[in-house]
Amino acid sequence: MWFHVDAAYGGALVFSKKHKTLLSGIEKADSITFNPQKWMYVAKTCAMVLFKNHHLLETDFRISAPYMNETDFTNLGEISVQGTRHADILKLYLSLQHIGLKGYEDLINRGFTLIEEFTRQVKKRSYLELSDEPDTNICCFRLLLNEYDQKHQDQLNLKLQQYLLKDQHVFLSLPTYRGKRWLRAVLLNPFISPSTIQQIFKQIDDFYSEHCMEHPLLK
Repeated sequence: MWFHVDAAYGGALVFSKKHKTLLSGIEKADSITFNPQKWMYVAKTCAMVLFKNHHLLETDFRISAPYMNETDFTNLGEISVQGTRHADILKLYLSLQHIGLKGYEDLINRGFTLIEEFTRQVKKRSYLELSDEPDTNICCFRLLLNEYDQKHQDQLNLKLQQYLLKDQHVFLSLPTYRGKRWLRAVLLNPFISPSTIQQIFKQIDDFYSEHCMEHPLLK
């Protein structure tokens, strides 16, 4: 059995003393995916896969490229799907030098502070529903109007997404989860503030008043 952990986003929790316990058990993994281009604010592309036993890349994953000359170092083109590549590690190195471990810890901890405010705003409104309690700085929620069937509820959530994007310049993705459309907020921008979040929900209130109160059962 091979134990792989997809920590492409959440792996950055390792920088937070307060929240890294969410990664408990990850040290048992045989391999880990981690993408600094996500929660470490590194420009794309910057992604990696970490192996507990590096030699397995040579013994179990290597595909020989006989047209290459023999060298004393590992030919990365033989142990991965890429051969020639950019020096993406430089972006990670410079980000660590500029922001620092303490800087990343502050950014990640602030994301949790913001998600608490965002979640509180969702819970204040009876016409909104949380998918689950957030465990990172990502929150999924939706308009929940039992007077509408599921198809119309999904359409309203799509309308709300477009309204926030076109009129308020706020982008929320719209994934399908449990057969329903959800608005997905990622509080990653370091310039977001609690007042920004409160303003977003004021606009959501306005949308609800304008588009949802039209239903005869909601008047």
